[in-house]
Order: sequence, then C-alpha cells, then structure tokens
Amino acid sequence: MNPIWVDETGWLTGLGPVVDIDPGEGPGRYASAFEQLRRTGRALAFASFTFDVDEPGSVVIAPSRVSSDPAEPVRPRGRVDVLDDGVDAWRDGYERAMKAIHGDHVSKVVLARQVKVAVDGELDAASLVARLAAANPGCYCFAVAGLVGASPELLVRARQGRISTLALAGTATDPEQLESVKISEEHKHVTESVAGALERHLAGIDVTEQIIVTHGRMSHVGTRIEGPARPGSTVVDILADLHPTAAVAGAPRDEAISLIRDLEPASRGRYAGPVGWLDSNGEGVFALALRCGQVEDGAVTLFAGGGLVAGSEEEAELEETELKLAPMIEALGQLPS
Repeated sequence: MNPIWVDETGWLTGLGPVVDIDPGEGPGRYASAFEQLRRTGRALAFASFTFDVDEPGSVVIAPSRVSSDPAEPVRPRGRVDVLDDGVDAWRDGYERAMKAIHGDHVSKVVLARQVKVAVDGELDAASLVARLAAANPGCYCFAVAGLVGASPELLVRARQGRISTLALAGTATDPEQLESVKISEEHKHVTESVAGALERHLAGIDVTEQIIVTHGRMSHVGTRIEGPARPGSTVVDILADLHPTAAVAGAPRDEAISLIRDLEPASRGRYAGPVGWLDSNGEGVFALALRCGQVEDGAVTLFAGGGLVAGSEEEAELEETELKLAPMIEALGQLPS
C-alpha cells in the first residue's frame, strides 16, 4: 500500500523502494523520525504516529520518489457488514467518563467508539482515498500503512517560515447549536491547549480567527492560529509540544489520557495521532487522524469520538459518533438494507 496524503495543495503519493523508519516511543519519537529521515538521504517521509506517545506502532515511511498524480474516485462495489457496532462498550465508557467529570477528576475527556466491519469488495487504498477526497472537500485525506481517513482538523503546518493550525471542538448538525454553553466549554479547552503549546514556537501571532467549519452534515467551531516561526523551530518540535490536544484527549491532559486508557475497550493505535508528512528540512504538514479506519485483509476497524464535558447528553453524543463514522462507511461501500 503506497502512502498517500491529499490536502488543498494536491496529492502526494510515495512510490518506489521505501525506507521504513521506527521512531520508537516517548516524547522523543518525533525528533528521532526527523533525524533518521535525514540520515536516509530521502527528501520526505509520510508519518502516522500512535495516539499514546508511550505506545509502539508509529509508522514513518521514506519513499524513493513522490508523485502528484491523483487517483480516480471510482464508485465502491463492496458491501459493508457490521461485525461489532461498539455501542455497548461506548455506553459503558460514557457512564464512567461522566462520573469522572462530575467528580471533578477531569473537566473534559474525549471518548472514542470503535466499530468493526467487513467489506466484501476490493479495498484499494488509492481508490478509497480518492473517494474520500471527492466526498469531503477541505479535509486532509490519507493512507499510511492501512490507516485511511479524511480528517477535518489541521494539527500543524510548518512551511516557509510560518506555522498554522486549526483547532476544532464542538460538533452539531445545525450551526446555531454551536452557540451552546456545552460547546463553548468544549472549544475553550482546545484553544487554550493549542495556544499554550504553540507559544514557544511562534515569533508572534498575526491571525487568530474563530470560524465555523462544515463538512457534510457536521459543523464545528474552529479557531485558526497563524504566525511566523521562531528561528530553528521544526515541525517535529511543534508536534512534541502540541499532541495530544484537548480535541482528542481532554483536560487536564494527563488525567484525560489515563482515563481513556481505562475506558476504551482496546488501544486506539494510530487513531487520533498525528498523520501527515515531514521533509529533511524540518518542514511538514500534519492533521489529526480522525474519521478514519485501520484496514487489514478485508476487515476495517473504524473510529469516531467526541468530547464529553459537564452538560453532555448520551444520545446526542452517540449520534455524533454515527455522523463521524459515515464518511468512511460511504467510501467503503454500502450497508445492507
């Protein structure tokens, strides 16, 4: 499976013999990936890191060449059969998470739902990414070592001396619902965590803009932060400070991550981790690996999550996960009627 990245600038597909880089675990994994890439002599690497910094399984792939030719978004022919909808495990996690929130152990925790499906059609990564890109304009689409998805959330872009990010939190099908107290509280945690992490990498901030971002039936509150980079700051330096944000973990961060390890039925793997590319100059673009699935031999584990805070309602939060699962299910094929 060739690694693929698609954003507003176009396609990047890794071709030819590759060098596989193991960045290891811990907070130094991003710097390790960069240092190893430079030693290979390759210009660029595609990367997908685990959500949990202490967990193995991050993937960094340095191809011998890169193509900008897009794939064709042919219609899927397969049928998607749900093997485990993940609802019971999610409901159990929701109940325990809300107890922790009401007990003041955390103010926000992001709970992910895992859904296992089987697809009876061919799963070609390039075609799957092309379908996702066509159906989800404005998203960051990717395929790296079986992790395929279309994320709406830019984690960091470090290019030509500038740093930019788009922090999303708060989801609704009606944009007017984004003005609720619950969503304002959820978004506040995210913007504070992102702004704090970027502080030592930015020489200044010349763009701070709150916007509404809409993809399909979902609208989100987003805050765009941009500014000139401090001399010597690289994309891997920023990743080490920035991830995981409150958008995918919660607040306080360490307490939320500990709770996620306990609540979710299995490891997230690379879901909600940084996914994108970096080059040998220290530049790169990374999104959060959201609206995605891990593809393995015709079976796919899909992931969808949402931020829980005081005031969250169980059925509304579960419906949000359904909406977030839809882009991948539609790209994979059709659910049986």
